[in-house]
Amino acid sequence: MEVDQGRLTYFQFENICAIAKVLKSLDGLALDTKDDLLRQPLEMNTGLPFSPSHYKVWRNYARVFQCSMLATKFENRLIITELCQNLAGKNPFSPDEYLNFVFSHFQYPYPAFEEYSKEKEPIFPFIAILKFLIANKENAASLDDVFSYVIGNDCTGLEELSHYKNLRATSRLPIGDEERQVREMLVFMGQASYIRWFDKKLYIDTNDFDTVLSATIPFLSAERENEPNKEFLRLASLRSYAQIKNLDIKLRDRAVSEFAVTEGRKAFDSHQKIERSPLLRKQYFKINPVYICDVCGLHPVEKYPWLTDSNILELHHILPLSATLNTNGTTTTLDDLKPLCPTCHRSIHIFYKIKLTEWDIPDFSSKKMARDVYELAKTEIV
Repeated sequence: MEVDQGRLTYFQFENICAIAKVLKSLDGLALDTKDDLLRQPLEMNTGLPFSPSHYKVWRNYARVFQCSMLATKFENRLIITELCQNLAGKNPFSPDEYLNFVFSHFQYPYPAFEEYSKEKEPIFPFIAILKFLIANKENAASLDDVFSYVIGNDCTGLEELSHYKNLRATSRLPIGDEERQVREMLVFMGQASYIRWFDKKLYIDTNDFDTVLSATIPFLSAERENEPNKEFLRLASLRSYAQIKNLDIKLRDRAVSEFAVTEGRKAFDSHQKIERSPLLRKQYFKINPVYICDVCGLHPVEKYPWLTDSNILELHHILPLSATLNTNGTTTTLDDLKPLCPTCHRSIHIFYKIKLTEWDIPDFSSKKMARDVYELAKTEIV
């Protein structure tokens, strides 16, 4: 997926759906007019800036619309895809359904790019990365790993899983803008419920590998079109997706607290599911092996000696995962996490909600703001 610098916000699932609704209402719109007929409806109805204003939206954002498989230009008119119609409808795909669709359909050469040719063998970059995540022992990959093992070995995503288990490191390094492009692909993938982008690594957070592979079968067909626009619309057709869209991928750990409070548009229980990811916990407590609640100072093993080496602490994201800054692709690092006992964890989120309501704002505007509120909560504990 080739996207321009600073465009990750436009590839966040909620924003993709908002864009899809606008594009659906403009289907067939003439794009060769003097006035930019896309800008006002897109900016007004998505809340996103489509800058710079002195260039037409289509000129600067065509690849955003095409890489997210929403729309293309045909005979100087905006033409939307079946996938766009779905995302703009009453019963749209879930984030996983959408992402699995893109993973299985996005391929090089891509018909939205100049190098497209139906004669070239397709490469499925997302599937190649997924198979590498499944095959390696850590179930994780850094940006360097992707270049060294996946790209350096010319993986296509069509190989058997055993091929990825035997990959050897290469000296392949990013060329030109490749580093940014591949990093943004990894962050985009991290929106799936069974994948985590954390501390500059991509993790697959499920043992249900067979279902993952079934949900991301490469879309292969001998009926590829010569005309790029026709091939693009064929790739984004939903007919090939009906048999796999309802597959349920089981996560490693879905245990959550019974307590839930609403934060913005998302719920704390969803937040908890992600925080309890074994991969995340393992990495954090490997580096921070002393189990003490950062708020109340509880040392579980000392207070409850029967726990021996058990760790009941939870990981708290100082900037909630539901925050817009996070859902728009902000990278989480170990410094963004704090170990909290379950009671303090729940109480901190209640404090967050109280403060946001008191200030009449829907969300934190920065990591610093969230950190300041977190430290404030600690000072007010009796």
